[in-house]
Amino acid sequence: MGIRKSTKLRTTFIKYVVSLGLLIIILILVNYYLFIVASIGVYPANYSEKIIQSNYDELKNLPRVTIELLTPMCNFGVYSEEGDFLYGNFSSKDIKINWDRYQQGKTSTGLEKYIITIDRDEGILIITYPLTAQYRNEILRRTLPNAELTIVIVFFIQLIALIILWSNRFAKKVNNELKTLLIPMAKIQEQNLDFNVGTSNIEEISMVLKGIDKMKNSLKKALEEQWSVEQQKREQISALAHDIKTPLTIIKGNVGLLGETNLTNEQKSYCGYIEESSEHMEGYLKSLLTITKKEIDYRKSDEIISAMKTTNFIRSQGEALGKIYDLNMIWNIDIEEDLYIQGNKDEFERALMNILSNAVEFSSKNSSVIINGFIDNSYLIIQVIDQGNGFSKKMLKYGKQRFTMDNDSRTKTGHHGLGLYIANTIITKYHGELILSNDKNGGGSVTTKIQIFQRDMSPNR
Repeated sequence: MGIRKSTKLRTTFIKYVVSLGLLIIILILVNYYLFIVASIGVYPANYSEKIIQSNYDELKNLPRVTIELLTPMCNFGVYSEEGDFLYGNFSSKDIKINWDRYQQGKTSTGLEKYIITIDRDEGILIITYPLTAQYRNEILRRTLPNAELTIVIVFFIQLIALIILWSNRFAKKVNNELKTLLIPMAKIQEQNLDFNVGTSNIEEISMVLKGIDKMKNSLKKALEEQWSVEQQKREQISALAHDIKTPLTIIKGNVGLLGETNLTNEQKSYCGYIEESSEHMEGYLKSLLTITKKEIDYRKSDEIISAMKTTNFIRSQGEALGKIYDLNMIWNIDIEEDLYIQGNKDEFERALMNILSNAVEFSSKNSSVIINGFIDNSYLIIQVIDQGNGFSKKMLKYGKQRFTMDNDSRTKTGHHGLGLYIANTIITKYHGELILSNDKNGGGSVTTKIQIFQRDMSPNR
């Protein structure tokens, strides 16, 4: 990050307030001088009062009062001693009102207009006049009767506009500085860690940017280490999978040769188990190699799978596993024949066999593995319960993640932490759920939950 002089956010705000204050003072001075210039076209507030005072004798003694003795802003009326209106320019509505005000001794008609009375020989003269600045132009005077109020309103409009514009300028400046924070965050979100964080003119934002830069470098280092470890794991798995191919080929070849000899029916059954399991192992190895190369196919399959056939296959494979490990396989399957699941048959069988193999591997010799299969609210539930040590807290939380192994429980030589990961990957691919728990009797329990439907119904995806 380059060296750049920055200021505190507090200092930036103070500069904004001081500059705004100076602009307001300039605005007041400008409006003051404009008012002086504009006053050429404005009558002073006491203009009418002065004219009345200067023409007082004429207004009192002349035989007839005319508007020429007053100002254009004045209204007047001459009344008899009895209150009869003789003449003037009062409106018909104001004739009686102004006489009543005279009798009540009032000197104003409201906030702006005032009343003055002059006793004449032939009657009483009542004059109303404003005590506010008025425009000399008659059209302006009618439109904007109060020049002072107009000037004040215009000033406040200017003041509000100035505050908004100057605040927007300040906000834009701060936003531009904040964008320097958003850019590196967006880069990190895009998993691009090869960039320069940049700097800011605001000290607090610069401090945050320095923190982001340190975080970016630490994250980059950690990810590079993680990528290196992952690469090593993939290479090890790939090498292991390739190494298994040779002994597997030998096993298949020998089983084939063994089948050509004289065997009992039970021995032929065992050879069939071996041959069928060997073929499935080849498929698993291919899938394992695909995973290590990051070429997992996440496209959904539209294949319709019979739930009954799938569980029957798992049952036949499970019985063979039980005989090999001297386990009692207890099957509690209650599934109707006309129920189906949508996905890929081989993948589902692989997922269920991984779960079953996991239970068998971690069961004590001569113990039991319970397989429950039933329908619950349009979901196929397959629960595999063993009588081993159960899952530790670590496995319950991370057991479905790749390469997760536990040194505290369910540990066996040759376990690489892939079985439940592969099963979970397949089940969740088709919007199912894999649940790890411990049975009340102490063993481990793995529950598979996947949506099920009848042949004449579409699955609710």
